Amino acid sequence: MKRLLLLGVGSALMFTMGGVGPAQADNGPHVSTAVAAGGSALLSNAGGGRCASCHRAHTATAEYLLMDSQPAMCFTCHAAGTGASTNVVDGQNKYNSLALRGGGFTNAMINGAGASKSIGTVIPPGGHGLPTTNQLVPALAAPSAVTSKHQIDGTTTGTMWGNGAISPNVNLGKPTVTLECGSCHDPHGNGNYRILKPVPVDAGTLVQTIISPATTNATTGVVTPAELSAPPEGVNIPDAVSKVYTTDNYWTVADRQVPTVKGSTTLPAAGVTDGYIANVSQWCATCHTRYLAGSGSYKTDSGDAVFTYRHRSNRNNSAGVSRPNCIQCHVSHGSNVTMTGDAATVALPGGGLVSAAPSSDSRLLRVNNRGTCVMCHNV
Repeated sequence: MKRLLLLGVGSALMFTMGGVGPAQADNGPHVSTAVAAGGSALLSNAGGGRCASCHRAHTATAEYLLMDSQPAMCFTCHAAGTGASTNVVDGQNKYNSLALRGGGFTNAMINGAGASKSIGTVIPPGGHGLPTTNQLVPALAAPSAVTSKHQIDGTTTGTMWGNGAISPNVNLGKPTVTLECGSCHDPHGNGNYRILKPVPVDAGTLVQTIISPATTNATTGVVTPAELSAPPEGVNIPDAVSKVYTTDNYWTVADRQVPTVKGSTTLPAAGVTDGYIANVSQWCATCHTRYLAGSGSYKTDSGDAVFTYRHRSNRNNSAGVSRPNCIQCHVSHGSNVTMTGDAATVALPGGGLVSAAPSSDSRLLRVNNRGTCVMCHNV
């Protein structure tokens, strides 16, 4: 079995019925047809007509008895041509040309150079800084080539950065991992957001929730590691009541169609964080475990030799608007924004520990030249 890496969230990349017209992610062919124990069902209602869309019992050319290997199997629907509306290759809805929220694997429509915001006034009393509002990262009129992506060809190996436990020993993450579509998505349906698996295949270490950040004794220098909860059985993000895959503002990442409880159809009230924002950072951290950081992590030594001080990534309050979590800064599939100047000389995690050469790719970010920082911070 191939080893798999993180795929991410946003626009869905999944198997669908071939040649049957537009399909909406985990609707239609991706709805689970599992029959409860002791129950009975007509095969016509239990997926009997779907198997041949993707599988062959005796003449399969790929593992899992698939007609083709991933991602080619998935791209029979989720690329240009007929099938699902979500063309994740080019990062757009193929039927109306609107931009997909998660970017794309070959092209994307993020206008990182056109990002803007409004500057407010000092918050009294004793306010600090100037609040920023009306953040906008518009969509391009047409896709352009990506500068970073999650690699999903099932062959190219890479490092699952930050995978593993906090450690004083150098550990950059899980090496020699390959990624396919099915590492994160369940093609048969599971009732989760974008049919995301609770734990991506080969994640290795389940997410641990930070209860309190690490502290350093000012006198002795002794580091008390961050207190973490026991890892759960994975992260189940509730499915959206109504699914929206496109956007005209890449800074607006909340999904107000996602209830706070899985299986519910009650949408979150005004001011209440939706079920997507409330869970997505924890889901990302099922692979990138040491990236999940709580309040004060920017000034508190985590005790890790590589990921020592970290930007907060778990905030999900205030309806998920401009809050520092994974999905606020990064897209899931691929980004076309560019990095120049100082932004093009940022080293990979560990820097010279792996290679002295910096990586100038866009790290799945939403704004050119690390401008994602300035979207929140007025510096």
